[in-house]
Formats: sequence, structure tokens, C-alpha cells
Amino acid sequence: MNVAEILRAKGAGVITIVQTETIETAAKVLKEKKFGSLAVRDRSGKLAGIITERDIIRGIADRGVASLSYKVEDMMTREVKTCKTTDSLKDVIRLMAMRRVRHVPVVENGELLGIISSTDVVRFRLEEQASDLAVLRDVTRSR
Repeated sequence: MNVAEILRAKGAGVITIVQTETIETAAKVLKEKKFGSLAVRDRSGKLAGIITERDIIRGIADRGVASLSYKVEDMMTREVKTCKTTDSLKDVIRLMAMRRVRHVPVVENGELLGIISSTDVVRFRLEEQASDLAVLRDVTRSR
């Protein structure tokens, strides 16, 4: 299974936020959409970073509640590792483990296509294993 298959199953589209929005706005979008992260775009629409629930919690812990009025660009992660639609599920799992992240943007030709989360990875890996198990059962029954 590769990233393209996961995106196809998840559906098209990605919710993003502009880096000049406030942390409070980002927190509200995360809550409303039940997401753990948002891809951050610059004014030209390109991927500029990622803001996560953890980033916001750390910001509040370090700077207090006043940090809700800060800009997303003040707390976002700028050096974001991305993946491509041709990457395998194993490659994404390895990237998440090595970087200790739970969300990986999918980018091709400079265009943001989606975000793969650790929940997506677990869900699709379980489906893959269930499918493998079903094949093995069919094979053993046919003997």
C-alpha cells in the first residue's frame, strides 16, 4: 500500500491555515475539524509549515494564555518532512518514527495534496493485515 491509496480512501482535500492567522483561530479549527494538525500556507499558497495541538500546548505552557493572540508562524514547525504519493506505507511509518511526528504532509511538484496521520497509518495497516488474513483463510479452506 502506498500514500496515494491512503489519500484516495480518505478523500480529496486538506484543511489549511494561513501563517498570519492567530493561534486561537488555529485551535478553534483543530477543535471543530477534530484534527491534530493543520498544514500552514504562506501568502502564495505554498506549504510553510505545520501547527499541531502539541505546538499550541507548548506555546501556552511557555508563554501563557496570551500566546493565543500570537500568529501561527510564531509557533509552527517550519522544517517539515513530507512524503510523496508514491511512498510506501512502510516509508511513512519509518519517517514518523524517526522524526517522532504524528502528521506528515503529502507534497508533489510543490503542491500540498493532503496529510497522512498516524491514525491513518494504523487504520490502513490493520486493513492490510485483515486482507492478508482473509487470503490465508481462503487458501487453507480450499485445500
